Amino acid sequence: MSGETFETLLAPNLRGIRTLVRRRMATSGEAEDVLQEILLRAFANRDQLRAEAKFRTWLWSIALNEIRQHFRRHRGLVSFDEFPHLDAPDAGDSPLARLEEKETCEWIQCCVAKLPDRDRKAIRIKDLEDRSIEETAAMLHSSVPGAKTIHFRARKRLARIIVATAHRHGQTCGLAA
Repeated sequence: MSGETFETLLAPNLRGIRTLVRRRMATSGEAEDVLQEILLRAFANRDQLRAEAKFRTWLWSIALNEIRQHFRRHRGLVSFDEFPHLDAPDAGDSPLARLEEKETCEWIQCCVAKLPDRDRKAIRIKDLEDRSIEETAAMLHSSVPGAKTIHFRARKRLARIIVATAHRHGQTCGLAA
């Protein structure tokens, strides 16, 4: 680092690193933690900076590696995939979970039934049968742009029905017209 202090090299790069970290992290607390790790790592390893290397490039590589490390460390906290010897019971197999899923499906079906025929058909083809937009257009006897519009509007209508009936989800799916 030929006579320059770490601080004088860091100062012009700090804003860009801070922006990078804030954009990648979910919370400002996470961003501050990761930024501190980056600065600590850079300071601790400052003797590894080769004279021919640019400080900015070296610092950004540390930042990107630290961001990756953060996601690697936090990604596995709730995943049992890395621990195959742990046989966690499947919550989806419980009678309560099955009942809730059945009720939710019935409620959604009831909401879909309130849509006009064309909208109901667009939702069934595109979302439930998972068809391409081209197949959906052919089955709706429409152009591709037309099918996109029909599907978009159908989903918006369905969303409005779901919101309007959400407070009655457990009781009835009736909707006052």
